[in-house]
Amino acid sequence: MTPEELNTFYKMIPGLGLGAIVTGLVAYLFIRFYLSVYLGEKAKNNATKEDIAGLTRLVEDVRTPYLASLEDLKGKHQLRMAAIDARLQAHQEAFTLWRELLRVVYTDEISKAVVKCQTWWEGNCVYLEPKVRSSFVESYSAASIHRQLVQGRSDEQVIRSNWETVIGFPDILFEAVALPKLTDGEVEALEINASQGFPKAPR
Repeated sequence: MTPEELNTFYKMIPGLGLGAIVTGLVAYLFIRFYLSVYLGEKAKNNATKEDIAGLTRLVEDVRTPYLASLEDLKGKHQLRMAAIDARLQAHQEAFTLWRELLRVVYTDEISKAVVKCQTWWEGNCVYLEPKVRSSFVESYSAASIHRQLVQGRSDEQVIRSNWETVIGFPDILFEAVALPKLTDGEVEALEINASQGFPKAPR
């Protein structure tokens, strides 16, 4: 209390009764200590509520686009998972066709094998990884002319480069489906199988 308030209070005391003085003192103490603390806490609570409301809005502003993005990713992932069996099957079929192609690369059957590869590719290319898709076409295209290059005594570098295109397909395929590459021994065995009595092509 300020000195002026105390002075005014002292002047009022003689005219008041004891009950009024005690009531006034209790009311003053109540207002001074309890009500001021209560109002202070109430103000803090209101400020906290406003802060929480603001933070909630911020969280929702960040959360909503995040959830939409997450749903989009989940949708794409489910689509990829749904097609994974078909994709693996297509990669396996491409490898099987390539093996058939390799077995007949030096025979008259090569043109039939190439047509079979082309027909299959047209019906299944969407299931292949992009690199596998193009490598498969390059491989069967190179296989279709390899015998002519060897028999026509083309430049050794041209023959070697063409053969690498034919034989390089599995490495690209296995990398795309995350499988280990063929070992040198497996490649050698495939080449011997492919020659079927013809001299091994230069590489």
